[in-house]
Amino acid sequence: MSSKSKSAKSKSKRAASPSSGGSPSRSSGYLLTCDPPMKQFIINLNDQKIADKKFIIEDLDATHLLIKGEVRNEIRRKVEEWMDENVFSTIERVGENLDTS
Repeated sequence: MSSKSKSAKSKSKRAASPSSGGSPSRSSGYLLTCDPPMKQFIINLNDQKIADKKFIIEDLDATHLLIKGEVRNEIRRKVEEWMDENVFSTIERVGENLDTS
């Protein structure tokens, strides 16, 4: 059996089995898809929160997280701030030659 099929079976078992034993949980969540560096940034945001304020429900794979719905806008805002601080245009990097004609 390949590792992919083992992984898929374990994920389907987790998804099918409710955590409380009764009916499935009714909490809302969002599937977040991003690249690995962005995912690490979001995990870091989550790790900075106190236990009852953590927002990651499940770390699914290298590019997917299941997060609580109520923090969606906060995460979007923090990611936008982080991107603004860390993304530079060509002109900002050149500095001396600002002639764009």
